[in-house]
Order: sequence, then structure tokens, then C-alpha cells
Amino acid sequence: MIAGTLVATMLIMNACVNYDFDTPDPLDIPLGEPKTIAEVRQMFSDNDDQAIRFTEDISIHGVITMDGSSGNIYRNAFIQDETAAINLRLMSPGGLYQGDSVRVNLKGTRLDAFNEMLQIDSVHTGNNIVKLKTGVIVEPFDTDIITLLNDASMQGRLVRLNNVEFHPNDLGTSYADSENLLAQNKTLRDCNGSEIIVRTSGYASFADSLVPEGNGSITGILAQFNNDRQLYIRELSEVNMEGPRCSEQDNEDVITLAEVRQLFNDGATSIPAGKSIVGVITSDRMNENIAGRNAYLQDASGAIAIRFEDNHQFNLWDRITIFAGTLELSEFNGLLQINNIPVGNASLSETNIIVEPEVTTIQNILDNMDIYESKLVSIPNSTISGGATFAGDRTLNDGTASISLFTRNDATFANDPIPQGTFTLTGIVSIYNTPNINIRNLDDIQQ
Repeated sequence: MIAGTLVATMLIMNACVNYDFDTPDPLDIPLGEPKTIAEVRQMFSDNDDQAIRFTEDISIHGVITMDGSSGNIYRNAFIQDETAAINLRLMSPGGLYQGDSVRVNLKGTRLDAFNEMLQIDSVHTGNNIVKLKTGVIVEPFDTDIITLLNDASMQGRLVRLNNVEFHPNDLGTSYADSENLLAQNKTLRDCNGSEIIVRTSGYASFADSLVPEGNGSITGILAQFNNDRQLYIRELSEVNMEGPRCSEQDNEDVITLAEVRQLFNDGATSIPAGKSIVGVITSDRMNENIAGRNAYLQDASGAIAIRFEDNHQFNLWDRITIFAGTLELSEFNGLLQINNIPVGNASLSETNIIVEPEVTTIQNILDNMDIYESKLVSIPNSTISGGATFAGDRTLNDGTASISLFTRNDATFANDPIPQGTFTLTGIVSIYNTPNINIRNLDDIQQ
């Protein structure tokens, strides 16, 4: 994703950038009608989000909260007052610095939205700006990811997030590609699993620095590109992540799968905020007897079905951690599941953690579905009838009772012949209106 004009390619080398401009006599730039930044933003809304060309003397006052000196933005600056913030798109780089208190006369500029980021375009530092003071410190607004993703009034503001960390997939990587001068996105998340993009230009002075591995705070400017809210870092000193990661924090934040199931039994329809679950994947996505968004998860206390928002890449015997706070608990055709899990909420902890199936009988399963639902089991003395191949509903019998053995038509073994005789069958107990068993692959049948 290219964040448009906010991180435009730097075509002029830093040596050619003019970081100073001749400040005209303030009398040469009329004050005109003073407005707050919030009032200017409202003008755009009142004009049905259509661009406005300023032809009269209208001024805003504010403090520059980010400039282009780090290379992370180019020909842009962000300005903020006590009401709101907005991006300034400059006609030439330089001249404005973080901490400058300025008055901006908007005459001759254009108010518009570039890929949903509201900006004042065509700002001439000599003709539109009066510098009033330097070295003004603006304290960042302490907030959370959910607010940044949903509150439009935060756009352009200097903000600080606490108790956040970079996604495990980004650890060991640099903020951007400094060699090829390419911008990159990294994923920042909190301990509830909420995520936001951190975008860095390949021209940034810290582009080749590695993202930190710990948890802590980050300060930046909230920008937007289409539907994506994203943070721009001003300098690395504002990224302080030396604390323990979410998964290493207080164990009270981890809830067992048995406790998750009990929440639903007690009437809860979501997992409490701040909670995580840890378990081993017992289903086998590679053999496709399960939809790509689904999996079964098991820990020492029990098991549960999980459903992601998109296809996941977790394999059989992967131990994963899921930031589960506020996630939905619901039943699908009788099967309890944790629903609509963002893929980014889950991280791989270990691989090849083998879970031994519980040896039991079909009758015991049917009598105790509250215990066995979604659990990996082994059923000796099994036979299969009802068809020549696995595809569809077949009847599994062990001499104590019968249960449906269901195989998707997409399974890699769907058209394989059913073995004759008696064998030990391993599978996952599931429900689709009525109880059934799902095998993962042909190794689940041992004669």
C-alpha cells in the first residue's frame, strides 16, 4: 500500500532541500477571519466532502507536530491546535519544523481529502505562513487503538499508545526497505488483539532499524489512507518497548478453554476483555476436511471450535496464542465456537506439540457431549458403513453405539475407499445439528 502524498517518493536529495524560508513581515500576510482547525474540517463536511478553494483571507493557528526532517514524510507537515489537527501539503519541502507555532493564511490553498486524509494543499511557506514561536512542545494524546480506528476526530493528531507491541510476524524485520527506498507497513497491536498499521517511508532516517520485540508505548501521528488508519513515527526515541510482551504478562490474563465454554453456559456471548487463550491445533487444514477459516483448539482443560475472519495458516500440532478479549462466543448448528477471530489476533508459539487422543467409546461420547465436544478422541473396534468412499455421511460403529462420520467433498481423501474390517479410529468430536466425528487424514485409521 502506498500512502499517497503523505509518504511521496523523495525525488530531491536532502542536500537540495531548503529547510529555511524568509519569514515575511506578519503585516504582509493578513489575518483575515480566524478559524479553528476543527471549524475548517467542518467546512469540508458542510460542503458534502467536496474540495474548497480558499479565495478569502482565513487563518488558522497551531503548532507543527511533525515535519519532514526525518524523511518519513515529504513535502508535508502536520499542524494541531486545541480543537483538531490537519495535514499541510507544502509546495516545496522544508521551512517548517516540529514545535513551530504558526499562523496559516488559507487564501490560495485548497482543502480536500486525498484518499480520505483531509489536507490543506498548495501551502506556500513564504506566502501563507507566519512563524510566531519555536520550540513549542505539544503533549501527545493518550488513547487506544480502538479509538484511533473509529474516531474520525483523531485524524492528524499526535497520539500515544501504551501497552502495545509489534505483531510476531514483524519481529526481526526493519521498519522499511532503506536499500530499495520502499515504504512498508508493520502491524501494531494491543493485548486485546486490536491492530493498527505503522507505516514508514524507505527514506526515513530509521528505515533500516529493527522493530522492537517488547511491549510498551509508541508516539506518532495518526494518518489515513482510504479505509486504513496508520501511524507515522517522528523519531525512534518515541518508541519505548522494553517490557514483557502480552503473552508474557500476568498469567491471570490467560483463560482456559473449559472456562471459555463455561462462560457460554452461564449466558455470556463474548470473552471478557484482556483475556487470551492458549491451545494446540488438533485439526488438519492441509488435508482440507475442514474449511480454511476453521480449526479445533485443545488445551489440558478441554477443546473448542474456532473460526477466523479469513483463511489461516496454522497447522496440525501448532500451539498458538489468541488474544481473545471481546471475541464472540456463539453456536453454529449446535457447535460452540469462538467466532470472527482476526487472523492477526493469533500467533504461533511452538510446533509439533502432539496431543494424545482420549480413548473412549461412541456411547460415552454421546452420553457426555458437553465434555467431548470438539475434543480429539480415539475409538477402538470401529467399523464404517454406508458407502464405498469417505465423502459425505457414513456410519461409524464400535459395538457400543453408532455416530455419523462426516467427510467434506473437498477433503484430499474424500474419494479414497473405506477400509474393511475393524480398526482404531482417531477423530474430532463435532456437531452439525447432531453429533458427528471428523477424521483429519488417513493416518487417523489404524488397522
